[in-house]
Amino acid sequence: MRQSKGLRSWLAPCLRAFMALKRAVGCDYRSQEKILLEFDRHVHEHVKAPLSSAALMDYLKAKSHLMPRSRDNVVAVLWQALAHAKRHGAPVMDLPPRPPKPAIHVCRRQPRILTEAEFGVLLSTAARLTPADSYRPITTTTILGLLWTTGLRIGEALALDVGDLDIHDRLLTVRAGKFGKTRVLPLRDSTAAALDRYVHHPLRQERTSCSAPLFISQRGKRLCVVSFHGTYKKAWAMAALPGPRPHIHDLRHAFAVRRVAHWYAAGWDANAQLPALSTYLGHVSVENTRLYLVANGALLEAASARFARGTAALDEVRP
Repeated sequence: MRQSKGLRSWLAPCLRAFMALKRAVGCDYRSQEKILLEFDRHVHEHVKAPLSSAALMDYLKAKSHLMPRSRDNVVAVLWQALAHAKRHGAPVMDLPPRPPKPAIHVCRRQPRILTEAEFGVLLSTAARLTPADSYRPITTTTILGLLWTTGLRIGEALALDVGDLDIHDRLLTVRAGKFGKTRVLPLRDSTAAALDRYVHHPLRQERTSCSAPLFISQRGKRLCVVSFHGTYKKAWAMAALPGPRPHIHDLRHAFAVRRVAHWYAAGWDANAQLPALSTYLGHVSVENTRLYLVANGALLEAASARFARGTAALDEVRP
């Protein structure tokens, strides 16, 4: 079992036991571990036993710079871990009431849904990234195309290995999905062909064994999220498209919206198709998928056209 390193405070044994318990029941707990490591470092440097409510709230006040949702994540992890520690004899005083969750309208950010024309401009711009004779523009355009056509999370895409691509059957196995879920995605012919060209491109000097990372950096290592975000921001700035720069995750929203708009245009029952979309996106439930389908121009236009088709006969009726 994976052991948490870096815990040094007098709370460390209880925090380590709590994380081991979470992982034993199937939780990945990597992001939560970072929260607990930071809190443990603070306790080690500034807090003597026992941990008081005032000390805990002072620590939380120092997190006021975080976005409401991120701050609530800190609260959720700390309150669970400290309640567990207190139950098992750690010198933790009674916890104060859990701060309220942020309002829904604060938590949710309206995604920027790119049109196909806008994405085309972004993709052609990414192909002109420098150095021009390097693997960088090829990697960037391939990743962007994959996110656009599959709705993958960026972390899922960058965690792919060469062996996860079945070019013969045009399948992609996503092993590093959220909540530890693995899923197999059918790919468009064009997407599978683009990935195959990327893996066997003459500029790729690194090995292409099944265990090798699919997407690599200029140094031949697995490309990390921070590095790709920097490249994406540069490509967006070069594209000079109007409006705010969409988050990388907005491409996932755009994929979901385009699917539903296509169903509307084809006259299909979108609600009946949502479970399939939810499974493809790796969501726990259809309700998670519905959150992606916010009111926006593409869906409103599709719904309006569908309504017009359904009422056309009524428009011809004369009183």
